[in-house]
Amino acid sequence: MRIGKMLAILCLPVLCAHGVADAASCVSPNAPVAAPVSAKSGTTSATIIELYTSEGCDSCPPADKWFSTVNYARDGVVPLAFHVDYWDYIGWKDRFAKADFTQRQRDAVVRQGSRVSYTPQLMLDGRDLRVWSHQAQFQSRLREVSIRTPRATLALDATATDKSVEAALSATIALPQDRTDAAFFLAVTESNLISRVTAGENKGVLLKHDHVVRDLIGPIPIEAGDRAAEKFSVKRTLALAPDWKRGDLSIVAFVQNGKNGEVLQALSTPICRS
Repeated sequence: MRIGKMLAILCLPVLCAHGVADAASCVSPNAPVAAPVSAKSGTTSATIIELYTSEGCDSCPPADKWFSTVNYARDGVVPLAFHVDYWDYIGWKDRFAKADFTQRQRDAVVRQGSRVSYTPQLMLDGRDLRVWSHQAQFQSRLREVSIRTPRATLALDATATDKSVEAALSATIALPQDRTDAAFFLAVTESNLISRVTAGENKGVLLKHDHVVRDLIGPIPIEAGDRAAEKFSVKRTLALAPDWKRGDLSIVAFVQNGKNGEVLQALSTPICRS
């Protein structure tokens, strides 16, 4: 385990999970538009599992490998691998890392009353998950989430072009108390990524990554004047870089409580099907 640099207050990441998705054709580099994809959350509660990792940290590869093996559709979780940038200074710049992802980890750590971020760090439903390498305890934590009654329903429609994804997310949040601190998020993830590290702590190691967050939009809060309503809608455009492999991209949507990190509902669907 690597402890993050001390900053500020001493702290420095198929089908839809438990939902239904419609298949669509993949976008080729020369095709301007693909058929839209649609996904709806299911009748059980789904949450997100976050991995905060770095290619510059020699403790991270085992966690990266484990993160690629979980049967997320079966377990009712949506995976998000956030690469942080605070290890870039030791000799290897992680090409997937963003300062925004580092800040997301800091915010989550502070929310839990802690003061130090570290890699690799796993969070389930916004809470630290130190038992991830112990299968029985990990499955027990998953069951705690899956037996909850869903507190939101989500429906996502997305259309990919060669440069972007147009996403329309609609949500129903029945309980007024859940709307107060709720915020929407949209993310693009990519799998089947490989890096051959030539410097730093992982020099000479071939690293493989899945569910890497390439772009994240949010938090998109519910405005105070809108909280009396049960239904909400959000439309956003997520840019797609030329080197992202379209057949390995997924779009993720979730609603999260900004104060305690609890996820009201989540879903994921491939952007396209080959």
